[in-house]
Amino acid sequence: MLDFRKLSADYQQALLRQVVPFWLNHSRDEQCGGYFDFLTSDGQVVEGDKIVTLQAQQVWAFTWLYNTFDGQPAWLDHAYKGATFLSEFAHDEKLNSYEQLDRRGRPVAPSANVVASCSAVMAYAQLHRATDDDGWAMLAKQVFSGLFQQWETTHTELAQTIGGYRQLRHLGEPVLLLKTLLEIRPLLDEESWHEKIESVLHALLREFLDRRTGILREHMLPDGSFINTPEGRRLNVGLTFQAANFLLDLCAESGNRKLAMQVASWCIRMSEVAWNELSGGLNQYADMKGQPLIFPDWNQRWAWVQVEALSALTKSYFQTHHPECPKWIKRIHDFTFQYFPDPKLSGWHLVIGQQNQPLLPAKAIATTGCFSLIRCLAETAQTLIRCAQLQPAGRHSRLFDDLPKGDQFPATDFNNQKTNK
Repeated sequence: MLDFRKLSADYQQALLRQVVPFWLNHSRDEQCGGYFDFLTSDGQVVEGDKIVTLQAQQVWAFTWLYNTFDGQPAWLDHAYKGATFLSEFAHDEKLNSYEQLDRRGRPVAPSANVVASCSAVMAYAQLHRATDDDGWAMLAKQVFSGLFQQWETTHTELAQTIGGYRQLRHLGEPVLLLKTLLEIRPLLDEESWHEKIESVLHALLREFLDRRTGILREHMLPDGSFINTPEGRRLNVGLTFQAANFLLDLCAESGNRKLAMQVASWCIRMSEVAWNELSGGLNQYADMKGQPLIFPDWNQRWAWVQVEALSALTKSYFQTHHPECPKWIKRIHDFTFQYFPDPKLSGWHLVIGQQNQPLLPAKAIATTGCFSLIRCLAETAQTLIRCAQLQPAGRHSRLFDDLPKGDQFPATDFNNQKTNK
């Protein structure tokens, strides 16, 4: 039996003594505003552009910590400095978000999808919650209105396209849209919010979900069909666990136990598929048909993947009492805390290779910031405390009598559930 209280203390210590200090001490750009997105292992700045998604997610992470974890004024101050830069430079005159800015905030790349705008909306919504400043709420709603319309229009146009070159849809968009809807819910009317959440859930549970395997595909054709290529078969392990995290957050609000049980089963299945039997840890990618992977980095173990899995598994256990969750929590926890915390410097290593040694002399790069680390360490610490208060394990079998077999749950199940709001 796991000692959930002791594990929770481990996550709080990692968050407050290792991860948060690294970003507070090294990421802020005092001269130009915003944050540095490239940092070495000891926190030195590698000069480069600023990625709008990473800027916004760091704003969200520190504002969310302030709102939900401990309320440290330094966290809100850190977030506010980034939000000021973001609101001034990250959007065009129609409030569409740029993909990338130079250090001073001048746009250098347009956004090809809604991910950057989703991250900005999340940041502004959290700031409104922290400050009660209606300006942040208005900005969040304005950016959200444009991004959701863009997503639905692009989705419809792709689905109606006949002929031409192959185009693929990526799981990352509906996953972050789901999180964005959870963040902005207090700022939308209930009817509009339910309509939009149904649209996103349909994409996740009816289109990206492979019904035969019960696993989310990373790529699919515009009409939702499977494509038998290495990219089409590829399972993005971290993104799957991130989707599970956000769906479980939705389940916690709605009381949708059926969906929670479905998601818990995904988490166990993905843990089994992605576990590296030679060196431990969860690989970055897996093939849904078990075919050899051609991606050179497929068996790298990234910190963000491990913590997304740990957060999803602890939520799964808390909501469903799935008897397999504690085994995987312990296995992934032991690997993660053995290899990713830097024993000499603050912060965590980004990625571990097959010899269980850090692969990069960096702790922040263009594709990976602090979003998953801060959020998942804090969420896992909080959920583990709740797990410590669970009733004895004898309830497991009774709870799992309700677990549906065969077909997956439709998105419309959500509207049939009682909300806590």
